Amino acid sequence: MAKAKNNKLAKTKGGAITKWDDELAKHAVEAADKEQMPTGSFISIRGGVLTIAGQAVKDNKLKAVIIDHVYENAHYEGDYDPDAPQPPCCYAFGRDEKELKPHEKASKPQSEMCEGCPNNVFGSAEKGKGKACKNVRRLALISADGLNANSAEKGELVYLKIPVTSVKGWAYYVKGLAATVRRPPFGVITEIAVVPDPKSQFKVNFSCVGPVPDEAMGAVMERREKVMEEIMFAYSAPTETVEKKKPAGKRKF
Repeated sequence: MAKAKNNKLAKTKGGAITKWDDELAKHAVEAADKEQMPTGSFISIRGGVLTIAGQAVKDNKLKAVIIDHVYENAHYEGDYDPDAPQPPCCYAFGRDEKELKPHEKASKPQSEMCEGCPNNVFGSAEKGKGKACKNVRRLALISADGLNANSAEKGELVYLKIPVTSVKGWAYYVKGLAATVRRPPFGVITEIAVVPDPKSQFKVNFSCVGPVPDEAMGAVMERREKVMEEIMFAYSAPTETVEKKKPAGKRKF
């Protein structure tokens, strides 16, 4: 077979001739790098209704094992539009609050570090006395229904973003677990409930149901090691939206 000029022919391990493998492999890496998709979906608590994949959860509460959790700071531009929700323009994840800095994929970083950022101080919000940057938590969890080693290893992973008004309750819950049952969140079954609140419309409450069974604990620990590497995935890039004239309102999670 004659070899044509400038067609970058190469032999594969099986001996077949191809001229595209190297170039396509390069494009594959570039495409994969742009797609920062999580290994699970987000739980929605919009309007105080707990939903997973668009389906409302019975009684607005669920039992889960919180495999991992991290700090998240998120700064949004403009008013919240429920018809075209946008990701934060600047955001950060981490396990040490003092070391948080904008994610490399953030479209408009506001500062080199979160600590000292003008948007991360009380009074910087456009409305009210709060911060322009929202200090929240991102949780990764699996269902505790019928929990065993197999479901802990292969059960669907979902994420929950705790709103600012529920962060203090989450902190009390974690500290309470350490002081009473001497276990971290991934060592217990937690009931997560979205309940009405007169000041903030709704809150997310956490309560301990009991310990993770011994037969499932090993699988939970192994699952956690993988989740710890994945939980700080980037948000998707913002999309272009058509400007609409409407009354200004408070931004809801």
